[in-house]
Amino acid sequence: MAAKVIESWKIVKEIDNYEEVAGELLFRRIFEIAPQVHGMFRFTRDFEPGSEELYQSERFLQHSTGVIKTVDTAVSMLGPDLDPLIDILHDLGKKHAQYGALPAHYAVVGRALIDTLSGAIGEEKFTNEVKVAWARIYDILSSTMIEGAEEAYWME
Repeated sequence: MAAKVIESWKIVKEIDNYEEVAGELLFRRIFEIAPQVHGMFRFTRDFEPGSEELYQSERFLQHSTGVIKTVDTAVSMLGPDLDPLIDILHDLGKKHAQYGALPAHYAVVGRALIDTLSGAIGEEKFTNEVKVAWARIYDILSSTMIEGAEEAYWME
């Protein structure tokens, strides 16, 4: 399962400026699926939902490329010892809880990520097996982040 994710991620990384391209595709899809989350992000302040100025802003680029760098880090840490990744994901979940992220938001991001990967890799290479591998890995990653968020809630 992890091997399919790692191999398909390598295809994404071959795209020129993949962090910017994938980041923009991801957030366009997130806002398409769940326009109500637009206001949750600091980088959206001063921009109308869906405006091209938003997607060209420095704040947006910093955030969206940061998200893709996080995906890259998570993919690179898939292996026999997941403890370091789990620690990072717990901390990330705690941080997202402070921003108001709810478990339902993770499902939106997961769907947007799958759609982004499908578009970036292409249907021919983004087979059902690859899609299922990404869905399973994302489910594990997001569940781990949600655990971190719940820990933050109980520690308040």
